[in-house]
Amino acid sequence: MGKIVAVTGNEAVANALRQVNPDVCAMYPITPATEMVQRFSSFVSDGQVKTELILAESEHSAMSSCVGASAAGGRVITATSAQGLALMWEILFIASGTRLPIVMPLVNRALSAPLNIHGDHSDGMGARDTGWIQLWSENAQEAYDNVIQAFRIAEHMDIRLPIMVCMDGFIISHSIERIQYLEDEEVRNFVGEFK
Repeated sequence: MGKIVAVTGNEAVANALRQVNPDVCAMYPITPATEMVQRFSSFVSDGQVKTELILAESEHSAMSSCVGASAAGGRVITATSAQGLALMWEILFIASGTRLPIVMPLVNRALSAPLNIHGDHSDGMGARDTGWIQLWSENAQEAYDNVIQAFRIAEHMDIRLPIMVCMDGFIISHSIERIQYLEDEEVRNFVGEFK
């Protein structure tokens, strides 16, 4: 068993991504997913992962970069929320239609009307029919566990579809909870080598 820590949901998911050590992360972070990608970029800077970090100029570009990197054979991630997901809309269909196993934590937030940053499922529900698998997390532990499972599911040769791992913005992403981390080696063995 791994250690028990008190962390935010964003930090727990960033740690799960570190443990998987993906090939590429294309990002243009948006609240409330910003902390997650910021923490993951620290892992890149500190040499804790060998991930190629692509700093895109928009969410549309981030997802386009994910599609290209995944089509080229990489294990690929990104993360977003609300308006960011809305800007990725066109490319979501390309990712699923070409069966690319991209993993994207989605920190659920209301779509702006005119400005709303509260937790809401309108972003994820809007993307319900884009061909992406969606895993919904009730707490930070589930968000951590779901991210690890998402790679195994998305990359299975009978599935090969992108996955959104959804968690409530601010309620899960920013609240500190008790999390039980798995050991790094345990996660890497479970996820396996990308084919």
